[in-house]
Amino acid sequence: MSLNLKIDPEFQNKIPPLTEAEFRQLEENILNDGEVYEPIVTWNGVIVDGHNRWKIILANPWLTYKIREMSFADKWEAFDWMYRKQLGRRNLTDEQKTFLLGKQYEARKHIVGNRTSPRDKDGKFQCIQNDNNGHNGRTVEEVAKENNVSPSYVSRAERFANGIESIQEEDPELADAILTAEKKVSKKDVEDIGRADPSVRKDMIESLKAGKESKKKRSASDQKELNSIVDGMTDGTVMEFTIDHLTDQIRLNADAFIRSLSNLIMDHADIANVHQPEIVKAIDESITKRIIQIKETLNNGTQL
Repeated sequence: MSLNLKIDPEFQNKIPPLTEAEFRQLEENILNDGEVYEPIVTWNGVIVDGHNRWKIILANPWLTYKIREMSFADKWEAFDWMYRKQLGRRNLTDEQKTFLLGKQYEARKHIVGNRTSPRDKDGKFQCIQNDNNGHNGRTVEEVAKENNVSPSYVSRAERFANGIESIQEEDPELADAILTAEKKVSKKDVEDIGRADPSVRKDMIESLKAGKESKKKRSASDQKELNSIVDGMTDGTVMEFTIDHLTDQIRLNADAFIRSLSNLIMDHADIANVHQPEIVKAIDESITKRIIQIKETLNNGTQL
């Protein structure tokens, strides 16, 4: 099979990268199997999903692999598919899930509605009215429903994704560290960087990197100027993690897990169809039993 697939950085850089350890584990698994079981997904010959697998294939051209060519109307439909696919696979950190969800919402806003509708300066269709918060009401509800979270969570995810991309422009390593949870920061601080004027972002990022809140580092006059620049800033209080946030996270993690499990079984449907009882038993023992234990603990009022 010819090794002539195309790599477009716009697609390659849209997905949070694997850590070194994750890539090494993937490479080891593939080399041990002698085959890349999951297809490399392409659109017009450009890789949409499978960049890490393709890198391993190029280094080991003897490996057996498959290509699955997809059909998308435009790049935004391709992005939307990519984010949905990624949200259903891998052991993603909370930060990675939030980033991908925010990017999915951004992509979906570009493809909703009548394709003959006029577009704004960013290329988004203008056929549906925005709500008072400036986001597309029906689209945010659609994405929220698909991911079993609230519309407000989707809106926050988009702001977080914008902040991560602003950080990536200045310090890609810091952005990766935040997404992999190696660097613990407030999501609110990340959101603020995305909404800030470019002239102050560098200082805010440096403060974040140093482990300090940008607001504490600035003088009163500097803070007053920053507050006038950042669109939609709050009164400076840290957003409390509430029961709504927790239930949103439970639903998002559960949905991502179910997608990942379904993809795994579908990718190996030939085995699953022959060994259905064993698959059901494995699910009961490793998943159902543990969920029942968690529910019993909560119902009994036992401290976790």
